[in-house]
Amino acid sequence: MSLHRWIHSVFALVLAVAIIRPARAISVDPPVQVGTMTSLTLNEVSGVVASRALADTLWVHNDSGDTARFFAIGTGGNLLGEYSLSGATATDWEDMAIGPKPGGGNYLYLADIGDNSGARAEITIYRATEPLSAAGGSIAAAEYSTLQLQYPGPPRNAESFLVDPITGDLFIISKGLTASVFRAPAGAFDATQPVALALLGNLGSAISFSTAADISPDGASILVRGYGTTARLFQRSPGQSVGDALLAPGVAVTLAAETQGEAIGWAADGKGFYTTSEFAGLASQPIYYYGVTVAEPAAAMLGGAGVIVLLIFRRRRFACSVDLDWKV
Repeated sequence: MSLHRWIHSVFALVLAVAIIRPARAISVDPPVQVGTMTSLTLNEVSGVVASRALADTLWVHNDSGDTARFFAIGTGGNLLGEYSLSGATATDWEDMAIGPKPGGGNYLYLADIGDNSGARAEITIYRATEPLSAAGGSIAAAEYSTLQLQYPGPPRNAESFLVDPITGDLFIISKGLTASVFRAPAGAFDATQPVALALLGNLGSAISFSTAADISPDGASILVRGYGTTARLFQRSPGQSVGDALLAPGVAVTLAAETQGEAIGWAADGKGFYTTSEFAGLASQPIYYYGVTVAEPAAAMLGGAGVIVLLIFRRRRFACSVDLDWKV
């Protein structure tokens, strides 16, 4: 083999090794109660996300029966303010998400996707710029976007919604004995007609009656929860789609015992997440925080590839520097 061809072969080996990355090891701490919601205005909280603009602040909304509004609360559970979407409807708001806004700031997404009777021809996602104040107010119709979505096949009931912070794509996980994963592209908000959701497959781990989902700010970890004390954590490899990650098995995460747990949301720094519940006839509900520790693979892949190259060259009686400055 000529030297030229042999060097090309070695580079191919470097690339093959460099793209192999062991899965990150993630551990979740036991729940710690950090707050308590007592305001009856918040008696059916069904969605939660951590604010990116305001420290120690969560955005939440109620389940069906409320108006088209969402709230700012402190992580301690205190009600700070209320925002309404002028002209919007709230058939059955079930989850919310947050994601980067082109040009700066973030979007809040409100998912009107509940359908207990399986009769809705269309479901709705609202998208508004995240407020920079917790004081509350009215958001005019010209200041938010409305997206109508349709399922392929019959209508579905769903309570789990997330937005990929990397691509902006939207994902819905149906609620039932089988949890199906659906996707709409980020550009769907530009459509003037209802957009058809794409069915990607079934969730890789069975979560009967999933009630909420969220993805970490870096897009690498996805949580899906149900009513019980078990959630699933799905890890997303570099370059992998959210859909493919959700079709993998995932790992079990133990949640606090909540009366009717329907909300889960990552902290803004990605180092943990929050859960809370509807009041369900009680006078209050706790807010729990779970710390998350991520252990990256011990060996850096590029360094490992460099060692392999160096060993091969020594075997061939060549020498190379660590920075691949070749010397024959």
